[in-house]
Amino acid sequence: MHGDWLLMLDKSTADCFLLRITGNPRTKIQLPPLHEPLNFLSTREMLESPESPNCTIVIASSVEVEEEGYLLHCNPGDKEWTKLVSPYDDFSFTFLIRKYGGKIYHCFAELVVVDMINGEIQLQRMGTIEDEEIDARGNGHYLVVESCGELFLLWIEELGYFAQDGLLTSIDVFCLDFDSMSWKRVDSIGSDRTFLVSGHYALSCPSINGVLQGNCVYLIWSSCECERLYKFCLDDMTISFNQILPQPTKPWCRAFWAVPTSIQSISVVEETAIPDYGLSKEKSNDNISNDFEEHAKSADGNSSRSWEHLPVELLELIVSNLSLVDLIRFPTVCKAWSEVSNPIEQAKVWPWLMHISKQDGTCKLFDPLRCEEYNIQVTVPFDVDKQHGNIIRSAKDGWVFMSAGIYGDEIFITNPFTEDSLELAMFYRRYHYSGISFSSSNPMCSDCVFFGINSSDNGLFLGTFTWQHGEPSWNEQEFEYDVPFPVGYNNPVMFNGEFYCLGRKGNLGVFNPASHAWRILDKTEPIHVNMNLSRDDHIGREFCYLVDMSGELISVFLRNSNESPRVFKLDMTKMSWVEGEDIGGGAMFLDYRSSYGVSSPDGGHGNRIYFPRYSEDGKPVFYDMDKKKYFPIVLCVVEPLNCVWMVPNMHKNESMTNMHKNELASDEE
Repeated sequence: MHGDWLLMLDKSTADCFLLRITGNPRTKIQLPPLHEPLNFLSTREMLESPESPNCTIVIASSVEVEEEGYLLHCNPGDKEWTKLVSPYDDFSFTFLIRKYGGKIYHCFAELVVVDMINGEIQLQRMGTIEDEEIDARGNGHYLVVESCGELFLLWIEELGYFAQDGLLTSIDVFCLDFDSMSWKRVDSIGSDRTFLVSGHYALSCPSINGVLQGNCVYLIWSSCECERLYKFCLDDMTISFNQILPQPTKPWCRAFWAVPTSIQSISVVEETAIPDYGLSKEKSNDNISNDFEEHAKSADGNSSRSWEHLPVELLELIVSNLSLVDLIRFPTVCKAWSEVSNPIEQAKVWPWLMHISKQDGTCKLFDPLRCEEYNIQVTVPFDVDKQHGNIIRSAKDGWVFMSAGIYGDEIFITNPFTEDSLELAMFYRRYHYSGISFSSSNPMCSDCVFFGINSSDNGLFLGTFTWQHGEPSWNEQEFEYDVPFPVGYNNPVMFNGEFYCLGRKGNLGVFNPASHAWRILDKTEPIHVNMNLSRDDHIGREFCYLVDMSGELISVFLRNSNESPRVFKLDMTKMSWVEGEDIGGGAMFLDYRSSYGVSSPDGGHGNRIYFPRYSEDGKPVFYDMDKKKYFPIVLCVVEPLNCVWMVPNMHKNESMTNMHKNELASDEE
C-alpha cells in the first residue's frame, strides 16, 4: 500500500490496522474497524507516511459493488471511518486513485485531486483527460502508477477472465501529459525503474541489477492452476512467469508487494540498451563464429587454400545439409558459391515463432527445432497507422495477418521473407474475430476468399465475414441458434475445400467459400456435451486447437500446463472424435493465432506438441507424448506476446510483381 506498509483486515472481526513488515520488530498502527465487505475495497492510498502525524488513509469503493462510488478515510487514532460521497453528480470514484506530488489523484476520464485542507478531505476537479484509445480496447483492466514525478496508465488486456484464469495478451503503457491533459502511449517506462502490480494496486520501484529488471512490469496473478509471478518486458515485448504458489488464490488472499525504504532510496541503475539489429542471427558467446576469413587461416597464421576453391561436388553436398537461413547466406560468401545450385525454395521447413519485438518493424524468428533465433525487419509498402503498432492475428502458408490502427481495423498480410504484402479492405469496427484465414495457398489469386468468424460468449449468436479482391468492404452474415456453438479462439482450417471451425465444446462448423454457406455438423458429437459457458467454463478456462495433419483433422484441448493435452482425431467415416495418445511421429505447433501439424519433423522431434514459449536459455517448450511430460523442466519460461507460428515461404509472388507493374504502368499513363 505504501512502501513496506500494508493495510491489513480481519474480515471475521473487522479489525483493521497498518503493518510494517520489514522492521524488526514489526510496527503495527491500529485503525478503526472496517465493516465493508472485502469486494468493496478497491484501491487504498495514503496522504503522507504513517510515521507522520498528518497521515490519512483513503479507500475507494468498487463501482461494481456499490451503486454510488465514494471514499472512506481516517487518521490513525480515529474511532471510525468517514464517508465522502462525490459532490459532483457526473462523477463517481473508481479504483484509479494514486498518490502524486503529496496529493491523491483520481485519474481516468477526469483528473480530480483529493487533498487534506484544514483537516478535511476535499475534492478539486482539474479537467477532462483525453484518451483516444478508450473505445478501442477489448477485455481487460486499468491500473495507474506514480513514478518519478509522472503518472502512468497500464492497460492489461486478456483473453478470458485473467483475474480468475485465462491468457494475458498485451500490456500497453501510457503517460499523462499534463499540458494537453491526455494519455500518451509510450514504449518505455525507463531502464531505471520497474512497476510492481498486485490486484488493483501498482507501484514503482528502482530497478536492481540481478533482482528487478528495468523497463519491466511485474504482476502477481492467479491462473487457473496456480499463483504466478509474471514479468512483462517492454524492451522485447515478452512475458515470462514463475509459479510462486501451487494453488490459485482469491484477490484478498493474494500476495502483495512491500518495498523496504532502503530499496526505495536506491540510486538509478543504468542498463545497456538493446541494439537495433538488422537481418542477423542473435549473438551469444556460445555461437560459433561465422568469420570465414578467420577460419581460412592455418594454425601458423599463413593463408591456406581459399574457400572459393572448394570442389563443386563438396559444395553441393554442403548445401544439401544446410538450414534455411544458411541457404540464404550461402550465395553471399563469394562469387564461386553464388553459382552453386542452391534451391532455397525446396529447403525443408517447419514452423518458426515470429515475434514483433519493436514497433519499428523489428521482429524475431525463433527456430524451435534448432534452438536458434534471428532478427528480421518487416516493412509494408503502403501507409498504415504505425503509431499504435501492428498486432499479429494469424498466419498461413508463410503469410502473416496483421492489424493496425487504434481499432485494429486496418488489415494487411505480408510475407516477411519475400516482402510481398497485400492490404485488405478495412473493417467497419474494431478487430473482433476469433479466427481469420484465407482459402488459397496464394492469397494474391483473384478467387482467394478471406474468411473471419466470431460468436457471442454463450454461442447463441454467430457471425461470418468474407472478403475477396476488388470488393470495397467485408461481407457479414449473422446466425442465431437455440443450441450454442461458442467459437473457439483458434483459426479456421482449410480442409477439403472448406473452412472447418472448432467450437469450444468440441463440435465443428463448416463454411463453404464457393457458396458462402455456413453449417454446423450434426454428426460430430461435442467433446464437452455439457458446459457452463457463463461460469466455470468461461472463455479462457480451456483452450482448443484444430490442425490439419497430413490430411487428418486433429483437435487438441488444454486446460493448463499441469495437465496433459487431450488429442482427438476426426474419424471421417463415422464423423466422430477418437481420443489418442500419439500423433504418429509427427509434431504439432499450437497457438490460438495459428496452429500447424508436421508429419515428419527434423530427426528426434516427433510425437511432440510445441507451444509459443521457451526457456530463458533458448530451449522450446513442448509436451512429449511418449514420455507424458512437459520439457524443459524449468522454473521460468518466456512467451512473446505479439507472436505467431509461421512456416517460412521463399516463393516470390508473381501475382504481386505483375500487380505492381500494372500499377506503375497506370501511374505513367
